[in-house]
Amino acid sequence: MTDSNSGNPPNMPDSKLVSDTIVTTDGKVADTSPPIEDMEAPPQPPVVEPTIKELPSNTSSASSTSAAEPPADAPYRYKIGRMPEEEAWFLSRTFFLWARPLFQRASYLAKRGQALEQDDLLPLPTQDHGGVLGNTFETAWKKAVQEAPTQVTSQKLSELKGQQSRSTAKVRKAVGAVIGRAFWLAGFIKVVNTGLQFTFPLLLNAILSFIEDTQAGRIPDDAPWHEQYRGYLLSVLLFVFMASKAVTENVYFHKVYRSGYQSRVAVSVAVYNKSLRLANAERQDTTLGELINLMQVDATKIEMFVPQIHVLWDGLLQITGYMTILYTLIGWPCFVGLALMLVSGPMQGIIMGKMFGENHKMVKFTDKRVKTTNEALQGIQCVKMYTWEESFYQEISKCRDGELGHLKAIAYLRAFSRSYMSALPGLVAVVSFLAYALAVPDANVSASTLFAALAAFDQLRFPLLFYPMALAQLSQAQVSAARVENFLGMKEVGKGEVREGALYTRVNDATTEGAGEIAVDNATIYWADPNVPIVKNQSSHDDDSSVSSKSVASSRKSGQSKSTVKEDLMSGELSAAGSEAELVYPKPVLENVSFEVKPGELCAVVGRVASGKSTLCSSVLNETILGSGNVTLKGKVAYAAQSPWILNATLRDNILFGLPMDEAKYRRVLEACQLSYDLELLEQGDMTEIGERGINLSGGQKQRVSVARAAYADAETIILDDPLSALDPEVGKKLFDECVVKLMHGKTRLLVTNQLQFIQFCDSIVALGQGRVLEQGSYEHLSLAGGEVQRILNELAAGKESVQESTNGKDKKKKKSKDKKKAKASETSSTTPQDMQKENTGLVTKEERNVGAVAASVYGNYMKSGGGYLKFFVVYFAFILSAANGLASVSWVSFWTSDANYEKNSQGFYLGMYGLIAVTLGVVTYVRTYLLVRFGVDASEKIHGDLLKSILNAPQSFFDTTPIGRILSRFSKDLYSIDVELAEYLDFFMFMSLQVVVSLGTIMFVTPWFGLAILPLAVIYINFLNYFRNVARETKRLESVSRSPVYAQFSETLGGLVTIRAFGQGTRFMDGFEERVDYNIRAWYCNRMADRWLSVRLEIVGAICAGLAAIFASNVAISGAGSGAPSDSNFASLAGLSLTFAISVTSLLNWCVRSFAQLEAAMNACERVLHYTEAIPQEAARTSEELERQAADSQDPRDPSSPSTFAVTANGGKAESFSKQWPDKGAITLQNLKMRYRKDTPLVLKGLSVSINGGERIGVVGRTGSGKSSLLLTLLRLVEPSLDDNGGQYNESPISIDGVDTLRVGLKELRSRLGIIPQNPVLFSGTIRSNIDPFDEYTDDQIWAALEKCGMKTAVVEMPGMLDATVSEYGENLSAGSRQMLVLGRALLKQCRILLLDEATSSVDYETDREIQRTIREAFPGCTVLTIAHRINTIMDSDKILVMKDGLAAEFAPPQELLGDANSIFADIVRHSNQDNEGGEAKED
Repeated sequence: MTDSNSGNPPNMPDSKLVSDTIVTTDGKVADTSPPIEDMEAPPQPPVVEPTIKELPSNTSSASSTSAAEPPADAPYRYKIGRMPEEEAWFLSRTFFLWARPLFQRASYLAKRGQALEQDDLLPLPTQDHGGVLGNTFETAWKKAVQEAPTQVTSQKLSELKGQQSRSTAKVRKAVGAVIGRAFWLAGFIKVVNTGLQFTFPLLLNAILSFIEDTQAGRIPDDAPWHEQYRGYLLSVLLFVFMASKAVTENVYFHKVYRSGYQSRVAVSVAVYNKSLRLANAERQDTTLGELINLMQVDATKIEMFVPQIHVLWDGLLQITGYMTILYTLIGWPCFVGLALMLVSGPMQGIIMGKMFGENHKMVKFTDKRVKTTNEALQGIQCVKMYTWEESFYQEISKCRDGELGHLKAIAYLRAFSRSYMSALPGLVAVVSFLAYALAVPDANVSASTLFAALAAFDQLRFPLLFYPMALAQLSQAQVSAARVENFLGMKEVGKGEVREGALYTRVNDATTEGAGEIAVDNATIYWADPNVPIVKNQSSHDDDSSVSSKSVASSRKSGQSKSTVKEDLMSGELSAAGSEAELVYPKPVLENVSFEVKPGELCAVVGRVASGKSTLCSSVLNETILGSGNVTLKGKVAYAAQSPWILNATLRDNILFGLPMDEAKYRRVLEACQLSYDLELLEQGDMTEIGERGINLSGGQKQRVSVARAAYADAETIILDDPLSALDPEVGKKLFDECVVKLMHGKTRLLVTNQLQFIQFCDSIVALGQGRVLEQGSYEHLSLAGGEVQRILNELAAGKESVQESTNGKDKKKKKSKDKKKAKASETSSTTPQDMQKENTGLVTKEERNVGAVAASVYGNYMKSGGGYLKFFVVYFAFILSAANGLASVSWVSFWTSDANYEKNSQGFYLGMYGLIAVTLGVVTYVRTYLLVRFGVDASEKIHGDLLKSILNAPQSFFDTTPIGRILSRFSKDLYSIDVELAEYLDFFMFMSLQVVVSLGTIMFVTPWFGLAILPLAVIYINFLNYFRNVARETKRLESVSRSPVYAQFSETLGGLVTIRAFGQGTRFMDGFEERVDYNIRAWYCNRMADRWLSVRLEIVGAICAGLAAIFASNVAISGAGSGAPSDSNFASLAGLSLTFAISVTSLLNWCVRSFAQLEAAMNACERVLHYTEAIPQEAARTSEELERQAADSQDPRDPSSPSTFAVTANGGKAESFSKQWPDKGAITLQNLKMRYRKDTPLVLKGLSVSINGGERIGVVGRTGSGKSSLLLTLLRLVEPSLDDNGGQYNESPISIDGVDTLRVGLKELRSRLGIIPQNPVLFSGTIRSNIDPFDEYTDDQIWAALEKCGMKTAVVEMPGMLDATVSEYGENLSAGSRQMLVLGRALLKQCRILLLDEATSSVDYETDREIQRTIREAFPGCTVLTIAHRINTIMDSDKILVMKDGLAAEFAPPQELLGDANSIFADIVRHSNQDNEGGEAKED
């Protein structure tokens, strides 16, 4: 809820779920809707949108120093370089006049059907910039660390959850330095503000006393004029004090909320900067979600508590002040009411504690749901290939059910809390007035006394009852601060750091002696801290061929699930079923490693899968833990990772990587890395935007871009981790010759490779195996030494022998055509950067953002999702009853005071009825709150289900052009808004709007003249409302859209930490992150300022209403007692009723507008989710039955953009019929197959026609971009065939399997019958078991058998936990080869008649590759196998070879037949491969 900038209306319930509420002790619920709204909000996982290079130019406009006029078409926009707030004078700051241009600009645009853009926003003051706040925080942090050098050993963030005993002293000092003196000045303003609030019950008492005296004739005619007209003077004072309170309160809120978001920004920047320095071992212990959580949830909790700091002491001041006022009104009986409130306080604390507990439990389900959703989205192609959509849907839905179960429990508690607080003021008043009436002689039961006392009691309940909430938020903030402090205290990548005799030295200076030298001396290398033990399952090998886990076996006997046992083991709680566990210490990955690479040398590192090659590279870069020994690295470094890290930026930006453009060098790099031809294929050349994770580049292109980045860096040392694995022989050969050997000549190069044909050109070779260096030396020495290198060379030679024989003597015939090709390549390579720089239309779609008010249809859809209009009317009727009951409560006091002498009814009657009304108010409040929250839960359940179904059924093209983070924000941030905030804001708006009607109606009933005065005020009110809505709505939308890039860069950075640090680009990324934060916080700043602008104005309008009501009431009293004689009228009782509502209307008018604006902002989340539910494209039907229904219901069944519907319609509306065994043969026929990835892209397959017999093994080869992987995607219908060029006719099926038209088969039916091992292996965080068998469909024995066949059994047995060994996010703790082999294990578990292999063994060594190929032959006998491979050995035993070129089948015949034709493309490919092995042309000059 937003901040109430004035006191709550009488009997108003508590306003928000405690976990996201800031309540001031005077009863106001302050604005707590930071960018990530809830204290326990679900993680917002990673969002990947524009990178540093794409940051809009206006990002830094706030800090621009040169003043300039705005564009001519931008009236009311501020002058660039001006700082309106910093230049404003006192009154302008007080009434927020400096913000006027923003409101004028928004109004101007709204009249033209436009909306505010980022350029239109007010500039961000210097004091709010991320760089300034981050530097202040880090300086204070370092000082605090120096003052308290002893550090507690860091824990995993997940282990810290819920702990409150951790130290937070350093974070407190750092945050204190950030918020500074302005925060303490706000405390002084709060004292003044609280003093002004004390005057309200006193003035109410004085005005009603005047009316009573006037009507009783106690003011003689000859009394002085100021005595006779005292009511008018008091009314003016009431207006002045209320207006003064409004002004001071808004200045106070502006300062404390600024302190709040400053603390959030400072913590976010500190967390990001720390992540760039975080040791890799520490990074392995934390998930991406946990790190995002620090920035988004924990930083927000700290932000939310900062404004509460003043509440803690101000509450005591308010209790003292209101008790003093009550003592003057009713004497000692006021302490009876205080005692009841004090007794009731713990009950509220218990309720809030239970709500926190339920919220905490709910968040566990939320975290799991978002994590599972994130993994499904990250591996969406894999999910679709394996038809896991339903399984993920069920898994996510289970989490959602648990989440909603706790949300319903919170609904009960919240409803009870509100009913409790609604009834309490009445009960407290009954008890106090009963003691007053019975114990005080001649008790004065007058309107002036009772209404003033009621007002004081009403205000007193808030500091008493909300104190537990404030303390609970303090507790939450302490936990978050402890987590932040723990993270900031984690180990960093050090330079010259000594660890138990181990020394790592890195000198970045290129001029230092020996620049480029790499020296490793007797190093023992770990990935995990060797001093921290981990839990290992006790397992036994029943025999040599089968390994089973005792703990899992015993747990199954006792009925426990695999996941439960895993959780028990990880938490240390071992089941009584016999699970055993022991603590084991991590083993070193490499031991006693020594080697040296001299400046300018080319050193190759070789070895089998999981031998430690990548670990060796990481140790040189100081990314591992050095247990002992020395590692020295001298000079500037460049690095190409095994899994290329590609930024969501242009291809040029990915290569330049922050360095200035040198066209000559850039051209040389492109040519050497064989990228010139690829740039011709890309629509915008090197200015093409590369999608998230390089989605629009092939695996080979990504690796070449990564190598080009390293080459352009011009570093002394270049580390290349297997950059040739995804390249075809010809391209790989050219890249090695022209880039690694020639372009990088003179540089120190450490090259990890499985392409053994290149090691003969290296100056030295290091062979790894069994965790150590097996041998090292020159090629000439090792090739004859009879060791590991000679053995693997012999393996390679044996594999090539048959190929050599087939191609002998054909070189001369081919030389001529080869020279022609070279000429053509030379031509292609002459493209200049200027030629390449075309207009970049971009791949990633711009995030949708609606303009103007939220459409009525969105509200209608929400109501339908909640149960329909009738159900909503029942809810609204409960709100009407609640408002009527509230009116009855105050009216009863008026009725009571009109019979002060109890002439009509007894005292007990009045007290009893008042207590009964209070109880009924509580009951009605419970009913209306519970009904609305249940309505919201039902709506949320349906909306999530529809969203999940829509996303899982979206086509692959949608995910190619939409960042995963953007989709994920719908499941986290937007869904949280729908779950919690939407119902809250709807509750407040309905409550407030009815209260406004009741209040104004009551005032006009008592003083009809008020009706005339309200008309001009209503005009002003509506004007303010419209001005505010335009700004509040659009700044909220801008803030939502600009938040995504902040987390995008964070998640993108975490994925490329090693690369960023290797290149020394940390500072550039820090600057870019701070710019993004400024970009986001600028919209947030304007949104908060708009709240203050509105509050101060509406509260002054409310103060005018209260003053006018008092003046009219005084006027009625004065005019009715003209003679000075006593009057029989009891107008004072009615005046008390009127003035009570008049004082409350100050906040009501503001709250009504603010709650509607908040409702509209929250409904924007619903609007965004509904867009993904209703407006995104969907895949074809999953089953044949659905396909027939889809074709029958289609408005345009012959639309070629929906190929499956088109095909079914063309065949009489009937889908294909097939047996359960289909495909039983595996024959594949392609007829004129065409395919494009999206409507706006050119054809990739251009009429491919091929017939493959059942059981044939087909090898598929071709250059990058020839359509190899596209063919496999089309077979799976991840991308649909294109029928646009068929002239509206469907004559033949483009793809048929065993005679069945696959376009007339449901997607699930098709994909479930095909097996595939994709080019990019997808693993999920979890265990080995959960990755190879995600949905527990196979036994342990079957899993072990699959692991043995794919060559991973030995490696898994050695892992701690074996099948339960941890796999980190995306499998980052496994080598690329190990990941490929695990994915192969998945395919081995799934028996199928057609198997598709897309570079399935590109990251493994030759020996392992050969074993895998043998396994595939044995495991899939008679199966049709299509294998894409760049290694000729892998496909030479195929029945036929399909050579792809420009989307067509250039050649298709048995390999021996193609090799017999010296001019065939395949013979040329094989010849290149042979030349690579024989020596080729690569020589160092």
